[in-house]
Amino acid sequence: MPFYRALASSPTVVILQLGGSYNGSYSGRMRELLQARFGDAGRGVLPPGVPYRGYKPARVSVTQEDWSVVSSDLPGAPGPFGIAGVRQHASGPATMTLTVGDSDDLAHAEIEVLREPGGGTLLAALEHGSRAPIATTAPTRNAAWQPVPPAAGSRTLTVEALGDGPVNLLGWNIARGRPGVIYANLGTPGTDVDAMDRWDPTLVRQELQHLTPSLIVLAVGTAAGLRDSISAAAYAEDLAARLRELHAAAPQAALLVLGPPDEYLPRRRNSREPVACGDPQWTAPPNLSAIRLAQRVVAPREGAYFWDWQAATGGPCAMLRRAAPHLSAAAYRATAEALFRTLMDGYRRYREALRPAE
Repeated sequence: MPFYRALASSPTVVILQLGGSYNGSYSGRMRELLQARFGDAGRGVLPPGVPYRGYKPARVSVTQEDWSVVSSDLPGAPGPFGIAGVRQHASGPATMTLTVGDSDDLAHAEIEVLREPGGGTLLAALEHGSRAPIATTAPTRNAAWQPVPPAAGSRTLTVEALGDGPVNLLGWNIARGRPGVIYANLGTPGTDVDAMDRWDPTLVRQELQHLTPSLIVLAVGTAAGLRDSISAAAYAEDLAARLRELHAAAPQAALLVLGPPDEYLPRRRNSREPVACGDPQWTAPPNLSAIRLAQRVVAPREGAYFWDWQAATGGPCAMLRRAAPHLSAAAYRATAEALFRTLMDGYRRYREALRPAE
C-alpha cells in the first residue's frame, strides 16, 4: 500500500481528507494520533478563509473581512473549484488572517491564487515579514502557488486584496518544515460526490501534484444517503468516476473511502415511515444503506479501500442503543481511534512482511 510505504520511508507524509468534513473532532483526533507516532510536520493545506459558518480548524484561527465564499456545493455556482471545493472572492479591498499558537507552524507558508485576465493584486505576508505584491492577472485562467517569505517568530499570515481588480484565493498551506505527518481536512459539511463533479479536473490534478499526498481519505455518502430520492446505481457510477480521476491525478496515493456512519432521523407521529431498530421515535434515512453498499462494491473495484464506519462503531442500531441518534464529538474522536487502529494494524503487517526471513 502506498501509504504504508510512505510511512516507512518518506520523511514527510501528507494525508488529505476530501468531501465532507465529518466534524473537526474526527480529523483533529486523527492528526493527533498520527503525529504522536510519526512526528508533527504541521497543519498542512486549509480551505481559504472561513469556508462555512461554524468553521473552527484545529491549531489555527481564521478571520476575514469583505471576502465572499463561492462553493461547489451550490449547483450553478461559477467555477473553477479545486480540492477545497470553495474559493474566496474579493472585488474590492479585503483582508484575511490566519493565526497560529506556535510560530513553528508557519515555518513554511504559501497561498494558492487563481490567475485570470484582469485579475487584481494581493499582498501576502507573515507577521514579521515583508509585504510583496502578488499580481493575479494573466492571459489565461490558471492556478498558482505563491510562497510567502519566511519570517521567524511569526504567528500570523495575512492576505490582503488591494481592490485594483477581482481576486480569488483557492487555499493556503502551512507546515513546520520538519519530518512527520500532515493530516489536512479540506472537507465541507454536506459535500458529497455530486459536488465533486463540479471540481475542475485540471486544477485538481495540479493541486494534487503539488501537495503529493500519500493517502486521500474520501469522506462521502452521508449527505447522499439522507436524500429522499437518489439513484444508488447513478451514485455508484459517479463515485467510480471520481475515484478514477483521483487515481490518475495522484498515482502515488492510496485512496480510502470513509463509509457513512450510523444515522437516524426523527419519525413523525402516525407516519408510515419505517420504524428504526424497534423505536417508533426514529426512522432510518431512506437511502443510506444503499449508498453504503454502493461504496462497499465500488471502492475495491476502483483500487480503493472501503472502511465501514457503521460496522466499526457497533453496527446497525448501535447509536440508538446508546440513546444517541447522531454522533457526538466524543463519538467522532472514538471513530478516529478505531480507524487509526485499523491503519496501524495494516502497517504492522506491512512492516512484518518486509523483515527478512530468519
